[in-house]
Amino acid sequence: MSSLAKSVKAVALMSTGLDSLLAAKVIRDMGIEVRGVTFFFRFDPLADKIRNGELERWSGRLGIPMDGLDITDEYLDVLFHPDHGYGSEVNPCIDCHLFMFRKAKAFMDEIGADFLVSGEVVGQRPMSQNRPTLIHIDKVSGLRGLILRPLSARLLPPTVPEEKRWVDREKLFDFSGRSRKPQMALAVRLGVEGFHQPAGGCILTDPNFARRFRMLLGNRTSDLVNADDLSLLRFGRHFWPNPDLQVVVGRDEKDNREIERFEGPDRMTFFPENGKGPTAMAMGIRGRDDIGLAASIIARYSSKNGSSTVRIGYRGQGREGIVEAKPFSDTDMEGWKVGS
Repeated sequence: MSSLAKSVKAVALMSTGLDSLLAAKVIRDMGIEVRGVTFFFRFDPLADKIRNGELERWSGRLGIPMDGLDITDEYLDVLFHPDHGYGSEVNPCIDCHLFMFRKAKAFMDEIGADFLVSGEVVGQRPMSQNRPTLIHIDKVSGLRGLILRPLSARLLPPTVPEEKRWVDREKLFDFSGRSRKPQMALAVRLGVEGFHQPAGGCILTDPNFARRFRMLLGNRTSDLVNADDLSLLRFGRHFWPNPDLQVVVGRDEKDNREIERFEGPDRMTFFPENGKGPTAMAMGIRGRDDIGLAASIIARYSSKNGSSTVRIGYRGQGREGIVEAKPFSDTDMEGWKVGS
């Protein structure tokens, strides 16, 4: 390898998943200065990992500085109006990859890096990680030749870092397909431990989240949907008694705590007066009838002793109070629930 490698710098797109960790370490072990960047959305579980110090832990283990950048607000238009459409659920994978690579190019230019590193594997994802799509993304992102995918590089055209001998192509890999066995073996070889087991992709590929997302966008115009609305889709039971009224009811203490995080001027929080039962959040409350309707939904999950009414407290939208609510039956609520 050329001695110029010591002055070359790469930006690695890192999700804290195994593939991206391995890709960054492979290049770091060749003597290249690597800076990791994780782009995240506030409504995705990756944001939870970042809040809990995941980036700092991996930065220390790999010896790679890592930055976490929130791109949620800029991404929403891509999510709501993808040029290349959705995948199996509401995942605009091609547009998402293009968006992230363009953000990564801006970051690369900002810090004076020479190329990008990605953990993508040919054939691993049917929509976004097939060979023609990867080549298309390189071309239209303005990064042709500058995206190095170390795990599949030998199945793809040589990149600028390989042609300039900043990295040794012979030390890169030809992984393909959905099997993770080659990556697991490489992790052992490189001493990469403590990673999360490979899972089924981002939250946008989750069928339950997708059903709720479609209902939300079916009842509201996209300009009225924000990141908090999307975050709420991850938690609790969701009910839409009518196109305007959305009620989210916590399943357990964790759900209750998460739901309370999203209190705001256009939302109303509900809770059993005695504190024994779920916290709930309602959007679209227009008057006392809606308050009573939401309270009866919550009472269904608060009445443990068969009582005919439950005292439900509420606060928000400039008011607070207590209402005596008769619990709805499951039959009463048939057709209102969205997702499991």
